[in-house]
Amino acid sequence: MQNGYAVLRAEFPQTLTDALVADAQRHEFRLWSPGKGGAFALAALDEPGAPREAAAWLSRAAADHGFAGFTPNEVSYQRYTAGGNGIPPHRDQRYYAACIGIITLRGSATFAVHGSRDRDDVVDEWTTGPGEVILLRGWSPDPDSDPRPYHRIDPPTSGERLMFQARRNLAAPPPSPWAEHLTQEEAQQASRLVGATPVLRSATGGSGPAADDPPRR
Repeated sequence: MQNGYAVLRAEFPQTLTDALVADAQRHEFRLWSPGKGGAFALAALDEPGAPREAAAWLSRAAADHGFAGFTPNEVSYQRYTAGGNGIPPHRDQRYYAACIGIITLRGSATFAVHGSRDRDDVVDEWTTGPGEVILLRGWSPDPDSDPRPYHRIDPPTSGERLMFQARRNLAAPPPSPWAEHLTQEEAQQASRLVGATPVLRSATGGSGPAADDPPRR
């Protein structure tokens, strides 16, 4: 790990990648912003399956690369299309602690780590592709520094990029003392995600309620 991130190239198991792609196809995706971010679908950790196996794999990988104490309790998929939205340099929300694990399942796109919100302040930049794992430092209540790296995601130049992400939401049980440091708005957003459920595709194409404030990647 350096500068709050680590890249594990082509290390994620292909069989588990295929299982996650199949699981993603069961879910309804929602485009949350017309100008920023990809289409989002919450996945399930409370039942056996590929998302739970992937979260456990990411927990072990994080420990091996200097991100101790990462036990994911929230998982989701995000899909970006060519000609669609990317995300400018940003930090993930403060209610995500320890580590954020990202796996590119399909497609490729430019991923960059920045020193600030300035698009020209590039620390590292590369093309992420299938099987690559990116680990980003999550938030911690250190009054002197914020360990979260700024990062940018561009839309793919062709086709689509499908990714899986795992996070540690501070609002999920058991209660974390770090949650006391969140603003009221942050705590409400985190709690809504904890209370949300995955939305599966139906034969009629309908869908149920989803989270109001998805984390964008």
